[in-house]
Amino acid sequence: MYCTKCGSMFDDRQPCCPFCKAPNPAVQPKTQFHGQIPPPYFYNNVPPYYFDPSVQPPETALVVLSAIIPIAGLIIGLICLGNNEKRAGRAYLIAAAISFGISLILFMIFMLIPLLFVVMIS
Repeated sequence: MYCTKCGSMFDDRQPCCPFCKAPNPAVQPKTQFHGQIPPPYFYNNVPPYYFDPSVQPPETALVVLSAIIPIAGLIIGLICLGNNEKRAGRAYLIAAAISFGISLILFMIFMLIPLLFVVMIS
C-alpha cells in the first residue's frame, strides 16, 4: 500500500505510515471497551478535574531546604500558597518557622545570655 500523504510504501496491516504517521484508512482501530466509555483510571494522564493542587504532598527536598534556609522556605511557601497548593505551602512555611524559631533560641542562648552576664558583672 502507498501512503496517501507522503507516497511511501508500507504494509496494509500497519495502523499508520511509518514515515509521516498518517493513519491508514484500511485499518480500523480496535478498542478494548466495545463502545463503552472507559473508566477514568484507564488514561495515563489524569484528567484536569481529578487534579486538586491543594492536597498535593510537599516535596521532601524542599522541606529540608526550608528547614536549612528559612528565607527560602518562606519564599517557596508563599509561592505555593499563591498557586493554591495549600498542603505543600503550609509544610514549607512550618519548616521555615520552626527553623527560624530554633535559630532565634540558639542566638539568645549563645549571644544574649552571656552578654547579660557581662553587663550584670560590671
